[in-house]
Amino acid sequence: MKALDEIDRKLIALLQDDARMPVSTLAKRVELSRSAVQERLARLEAGGVISQYTVRLGKTDSSVQAWLMINHAEGFTCDDVIDLLRSLPAIRLCHSLAGDVDLLALVESPSPAGLADVRERILLHRSVASVTTAVVLRTLFDRS
Repeated sequence: MKALDEIDRKLIALLQDDARMPVSTLAKRVELSRSAVQERLARLEAGGVISQYTVRLGKTDSSVQAWLMINHAEGFTCDDVIDLLRSLPAIRLCHSLAGDVDLLALVESPSPAGLADVRERILLHRSVASVTTAVVLRTLFDRS
């Protein structure tokens, strides 16, 4: 696939803001014809730059988000912890890290008590040595 140009990057940014934006609107915004935009989108999809169009649910005012910094126990690996994390619907995202923290997981819970329950369930697992919690106060921007 050829390198992304400025128009490709602008199309991607527009779709990140609104994945349901009509092709005709995209075409107007990047000052190309509708068919040229459709061809670019097809190329970006075929090249794996755009892998899916999805719905991202908004955070409700009452929900709580937190980042959990998880370290696996001696003799275990991230692979030993991931099935547990994957089984918890409140875990929205999980990264394996290099450095002092082994896993970084984003939790979204309807309440602080729910967050505490998720945290305790993880901490009680035999493959987990420690969990540090950083509660999100507010989201300043989100490009995901």
